[in-house]
Amino acid sequence: MQKKFVIISYLLFLVPLIFIVNFLFDIITLKNIQGLPIFSSLLFCPIGLFFASKAHKIRKDVLTLCSIIANTVLFVFPLAYMVVGTVIFGV
Repeated sequence: MQKKFVIISYLLFLVPLIFIVNFLFDIITLKNIQGLPIFSSLLFCPIGLFFASKAHKIRKDVLTLCSIIANTVLFVFPLAYMVVGTVIFGV
C-alpha cells in the first residue's frame, strides 16, 4: 500500500512539472490553455501531499520524505512565480 501511495504522489508531482516546463520553455505550443499549466500545481500537489503523508505515516522512508518536499516546493512555485514576476517586471 505504501508503494502505491508513493507512486501516486510522484505522478501527481510530475504531471504539473511537465506542464510547467513546457509552459516556460515552449516545447509544444499550447495557446489555448495560456497560464493554466502554472496553476495546475495548485490542484495536483495538495493531493500528492496527502498521499505522500499517508505513505510517510505507514513507513518513514527517504522516498516519502522527498515526495513531501517535492510536492511542497511545486505547490509554492506559482505563488513565488507571481511575486517574483511582479517585483522584477511590475504590473
